[in-house]
Amino acid sequence: MLKKLPLIILLIISSCSKKPQMIPQSLGELKLDKFLVGKEAREFINQMHVSGMVAGDRNEVGFYSLDTLKAVLYISKFKSSEIAEQKLEQMLIKIAHGGTPFVLHNQFRIQNRDIFLVFGMGQSHYIYADEDKLIWLSADMPISLEVLHSFLKQKM
Repeated sequence: MLKKLPLIILLIISSCSKKPQMIPQSLGELKLDKFLVGKEAREFINQMHVSGMVAGDRNEVGFYSLDTLKAVLYISKFKSSEIAEQKLEQMLIKIAHGGTPFVLHNQFRIQNRDIFLVFGMGQSHYIYADEDKLIWLSADMPISLEVLHSFLKQKM
């Protein structure tokens, strides 16, 4: 039995790491339907970008819904806040120069965070850096502000 103990501990640790640590179970009235963590989340995020490797060291993606309303939360955690800020700036420059499905609309400040609002693909998208994390929250327009405020109230 003692020889199998390290294997059992490894299985427990690996199964725990498959659960999201950064994304919440709900955003306002929307509930988490599906999530991606680790390698799956990194690959998913990187596949959405022409330049490829944009995901952080740790990544999570949450898919939320209520009836026909939908939201997606992408969180990439980097080695430092400087890298997260750098990635945010690179994204905003690409959006501002065109060639993406997004249009930069506004910048505002909530809870000491500079949040950028872009529109595209039928949704509102809120992008910001929070310490060493880059956050991208996409939500259907009728619920986008509610979803944003709900997320900001929750601790990550």
